[in-house]
Amino acid sequence: MGKLVKLAAFNVSFNRLFGGIPQELGNCIKLERLDLSSNWFTGSLPGKLGMLVKLELLKISDNRFTGPIPGTLGGLGRLTELQMGGNFFSGSIPVELGQLTALQIALNISHNNLTGLIPSSLGNLRMLESLYLNDNQLSGEIPTSIGILPSLMECNLSNNNLAGVVPNTPAFQKMDASNFGGNNGLCVLGSNHCHLFPSPSSAPNPGWLKETSEKGKIVSIVSFCIGVISLTFIVAVCWVMRRQKSTFASLEDQLKTDDLDGYYFPKEGFSYQDLVEATGNFSDTAIVGKGACGVVYKAVMTGGEVIAVKKLKSRGEGASADNSFRAEISTLGTIRHKNIVKLYGFCYHQDNNLILYEYMANGSLGEVLHGNETAGMLDWDARYRIALGAAEGLCYLHYDCKPQIIHRDIKSNNILLDEYFEAHVGDFGLAKLIDFSLSKSMSAVAGSYGYIAPEYAYTMKVTEKCDIYSFGVVLLELITGKSPVQPLEQGGDLVTWVRRSIQKLEIASQIFDHRIDLSSKRTIEEMSLVLKIALFCTSTSPLNRPTMREVIAMLIDAREGVTTSLPSPTSETPLDGEDFC
Repeated sequence: MGKLVKLAAFNVSFNRLFGGIPQELGNCIKLERLDLSSNWFTGSLPGKLGMLVKLELLKISDNRFTGPIPGTLGGLGRLTELQMGGNFFSGSIPVELGQLTALQIALNISHNNLTGLIPSSLGNLRMLESLYLNDNQLSGEIPTSIGILPSLMECNLSNNNLAGVVPNTPAFQKMDASNFGGNNGLCVLGSNHCHLFPSPSSAPNPGWLKETSEKGKIVSIVSFCIGVISLTFIVAVCWVMRRQKSTFASLEDQLKTDDLDGYYFPKEGFSYQDLVEATGNFSDTAIVGKGACGVVYKAVMTGGEVIAVKKLKSRGEGASADNSFRAEISTLGTIRHKNIVKLYGFCYHQDNNLILYEYMANGSLGEVLHGNETAGMLDWDARYRIALGAAEGLCYLHYDCKPQIIHRDIKSNNILLDEYFEAHVGDFGLAKLIDFSLSKSMSAVAGSYGYIAPEYAYTMKVTEKCDIYSFGVVLLELITGKSPVQPLEQGGDLVTWVRRSIQKLEIASQIFDHRIDLSSKRTIEEMSLVLKIALFCTSTSPLNRPTMREVIAMLIDAREGVTTSLPSPTSETPLDGEDFC
């Protein structure tokens, strides 16, 4: 395996593979994704894994690995997700893990046999959103540096031997006390989870107990009085807060029927008036986008922070607005991925429902591709990276969210671009949390014209293959530069136009966007392979469409010049036997 020096992704998860991991794996220096999870691998982890400097994803959870965690993993500077839970790793947590500053999605080393202190160097992981150290034998106090991580949303330290007091930080204050349970020496302020037992060497003598018994009674009486006063004060404050019309909603108060966890607020509380001022009273000059569910504004806050504010249509403008509001919040509030638009919070005021997003400096892919002034901004390399990034975001929705999330409205205008032109999937106004085993027909039309899968017209049933079809249309947009809607004489939609054009033309590359530099043979070969992937995705039959995992694998293969191993859709794709260049 060490000879596969061009290998970019290796996924053998959920098999019954056993044995050790060869040191030669460290020779696959172009490896970006390595998933060995849910197998029976044993032995220690090779230190040479630290040589895979391009690695972005490492999953080795749910195996039988033993020995220490190699400190060389600290050299994986591009790693965004590290999953090592459910093994038998021993020893201490390497301080070198604090060097993984690109970690964003998760650091999971739970359910092992790790001992020692939690290294304070983990406080360097400022982009980290989820940290799982639970079910080990860690000791000592919780470093304050972890509690002040600015992006931290989840942190589970339960079932260890931790002691002291949980740091009183904003991040930890929002977390349930169960995240710190099972630590007999740990005190969680403001809860009943406080177990501070004296050590045998400092155990009090009977005389001390007798002396303090009377004091204990006095303390109990005083505590009771303070509790009654505090409760009265809290009730009064809650009554006042309920009368506030302009306030950030709490998930429990506003979305009780959704029964959701994991909803997050902005770092700073913004009032409705703050948002009005930041958008110039929602002026037309602040508009950066429009969709079926509402209008998006650019908001420049008083501190200089720039965010995007989506103002959904009020109930008076359509009964579906409130449902769209709830759907978007309930979906986005549980998603954390580098290729998914980040939700900061939401605000309500009378009939106005506002959603606060991460601001994307370069707008949507549709605007860049089809705008007159920005049409030539994207070369092929940028388009390829956008395609791969959007695919990874969509794959996360399909496979890593429980229950599965079907977007239902994938299109170029819902793929947003940050300042580096990295893709972020957004606009979940039509998204639903769907358990595919209980998928039901929807009465409302899902998707946008030109992107809707053909079977949806007669089944009205939503599946992940509908998203695959829509993504295929986006790929065709990236390749051809054309809009998804075409004149009737040309087929009426982009998929039909492409298929007809390929049948008529001798060379498929004649349909490529002329704004792309096609002087490089490698560029033409890559685009030709991506075109074939797009035609797989837009197969008329959903059974012939690949999964998003397969799409990602094919896109990676296309960059490496490897022809896809999936069978060609024989009846629909007029590319079989054709010189595809």
